[in-house]
Amino acid sequence: MPEPRLSRRFFRPAPAAVIACILLVVLPWGAPAGAAPEPAPDVEFMGLDGAPVALSDLRGRVLLINFWGTWCEPCLEEIPELIRLQGRYDRKTFKVVGVAVESGRPEDIRAFMEEHRMDYRVLIGNLGEVKRRFRVLGFPTSILVDSEGMIRKRYFGPQTEDAFRSDLEALIQNAE
Repeated sequence: MPEPRLSRRFFRPAPAAVIACILLVVLPWGAPAGAAPEPAPDVEFMGLDGAPVALSDLRGRVLLINFWGTWCEPCLEEIPELIRLQGRYDRKTFKVVGVAVESGRPEDIRAFMEEHRMDYRVLIGNLGEVKRRFRVLGFPTSILVDSEGMIRKRYFGPQTEDAFRSDLEALIQNAE
């Protein structure tokens, strides 16, 4: 009796999975050195109070925009780094701004923030818009924006305070 053959379709990786794996291998963890800055998209997020917040309203200071989710384990690892980073600099020249995606109601996000002692501003973003307008491929993703509203660097995956700080110093000095 011949051995049963398994269909090849069970062993065929999904095209999206193959592309995602390739991107993780070839994409730099930050923007390439010397990459030309580009304007940050002027989008509106929702504040935890339900009011719209335009990204352009935050211009005038250096921003680290961190796209994350309450469901994201690597995001949870990065939160203490972001708290330390925000505590190191004057909020008039630098702000960490978290953008929660697919993370529930504002009160759920507030409870999560309290539990994890998040002392930086958190807004709520739409997953489709975040992916499309900011080219977010996974979480966490952070974008460093200078005081003029130009994207200076992208970070993919959880980062340390030191990794962020080395890129921040010159931008903060220029903003002061």
